[in-house]
Amino acid sequence: DNKWSMTIMARNPDTGMAAWLYQMTPHDEWDYDGVNEMILADLSVKGKKRKTLVHFDRNGFAYTMDRITGELLVAEKFDPAVNWATHIDMKTGRPQVVSRYSTSQNGEDVNTTGICPAALGTKDQQPGSYSPKAKLFFMPTNHVCMDYEPFKVDYVAGNAYVGATLSMYPAPGGTHLGNFIAFDASKGKIVWSLPERFSVWSGVLSTAGDVVFYGTLEGHLKAVDPKDGSLLWKYKTASGVIGNTHSWTHKGKQYIGVLSGVGGWAGIGLAAGLTEDTAGLGAVGAYK
Repeated sequence: DNKWSMTIMARNPDTGMAAWLYQMTPHDEWDYDGVNEMILADLSVKGKKRKTLVHFDRNGFAYTMDRITGELLVAEKFDPAVNWATHIDMKTGRPQVVSRYSTSQNGEDVNTTGICPAALGTKDQQPGSYSPKAKLFFMPTNHVCMDYEPFKVDYVAGNAYVGATLSMYPAPGGTHLGNFIAFDASKGKIVWSLPERFSVWSGVLSTAGDVVFYGTLEGHLKAVDPKDGSLLWKYKTASGVIGNTHSWTHKGKQYIGVLSGVGGWAGIGLAAGLTEDTAGLGAVGAYK
């Protein structure tokens, strides 16, 4: 299982001793990594108040856990396209891997096609937001699948060490590469979803004034209604937005800001001048 990679780890801050550990993707065969943020929220799960940790993983599953004990409470897909595993076994916590999409079972030098999500995950490092008022999580996501062919590679210090050729493309049933979603982590359900032409690679801000903000790779800063995702307004910035939306007050007035400038895994082709479809671990072909 490659313990303890792809793991949420809780430690006692006074002693440094491990309190509990949970491995999302044992023996990660798809480069999902699992380094996304963890959000703490007090939620009602199955009628019981719980102090939870909520984690939207690159593997496409959203995990709601008791942050005191590590008990897995909810684990559901936050993009219906996810297919590498059918579900999470709630007794063992293990994903039920589909053999067809297992790069390890298919073996070296075999191109496994149609894996969802792609290696950049259903969500990468772009942080989401929780609104205690709406009791919803707002997530910037990728709607991208891949072909993945592993090959043997020797480690050389200072050189890239990937050992796979990737191609990426939109998930079946559409041409869009991203969704902006509202998610109920107490039930593991998508409440609403807004398709975006490209991955939503910006951070999200939800405010007490019932507005949710996010940016797009096309350069728009958008404000939407948390209840149904309806667009309140948008502003075109000078470049693609991968920065984190933020807010501050000055002399009694609230302001919203975001850093504009294309980049990240999704924007690596434009940012680095790459042209081959398989460059950027397949991102160039998907986002060209």
